[in-house]
Amino acid sequence: MSEWIKELFVAIFGTNSSLATIIISMIPIVELRGAIPFGSATSFWGEHALELWESLLFSLLGSTLVCVILTFLFWPIFKWLKQTKAFKKLALWVENKLNNKAENINNKTENEKDAKKIKWLKIIGIFGFVAIPLPLTGVWTGTCLALFIGLNKKETMSTVVLGNIVAGLLMTLISYFFADNTMIVFYAFFILVGVFILFALIKKLINKIKNKNKTQNDEPVTDTIKEVEEKSEEDKTSEVELELNEANVKSTEDENASNEENEKENDNKKDGE
Repeated sequence: MSEWIKELFVAIFGTNSSLATIIISMIPIVELRGAIPFGSATSFWGEHALELWESLLFSLLGSTLVCVILTFLFWPIFKWLKQTKAFKKLALWVENKLNNKAENINNKTENEKDAKKIKWLKIIGIFGFVAIPLPLTGVWTGTCLALFIGLNKKETMSTVVLGNIVAGLLMTLISYFFADNTMIVFYAFFILVGVFILFALIKKLINKIKNKNKTQNDEPVTDTIKEVEEKSEEDKTSEVELELNEANVKSTEDENASNEENEKENDNKKDGE
């Protein structure tokens, strides 16, 4: 870690590595996954570094606090954000992302009719989501997602906390194999975060290009349909005009025939006189 970051942490936390670990475990994305190797890093804290089990406990404490607070305050804060001009777009973006993830979980339970079984499948889904120590699958996302798929407060907290404990044990195990320099795990985690973000951006760009190409391909079809419709209208108009002309011609012929008959009758009358 660069010296200026180290100096910043020392200025804020001094040698209190336990407090620093708690605070870092509460930060989105980093959470417990980054806090465990960071709190136990002797290369950063020196003699003030925590033991791995201590780092695990303090990380669990911080991330569990986030889960509890978020469970009770998420909906009120979220509804308020949607009503503000400044944060409405952000709130709608978060809602869209969470709805997509929630839909994936709900799709797996759509064939089930037993409400109890559906509930357990949702709980298992959230537990597995949080238990895997990957970026963007921690307490923050897991708690919000659990609330979005309809779990109540008790179910949300118990499921997310248990999943977080499993993730913490896995991160502790990984850090154990790099006990001489746990900052390697910390750096690797942030590299993984960068890869996830890059992948998401590339995926978004690809979808945007596909949608643009689809729109461009649909335009000629739309134009062709319009042309066919216009041509059809023209044909109909021509048919109507043709029928009117034929009717006029027939009417004229009938009128001429009637005039001829009248003339003949008049001629016959004259001859008779």
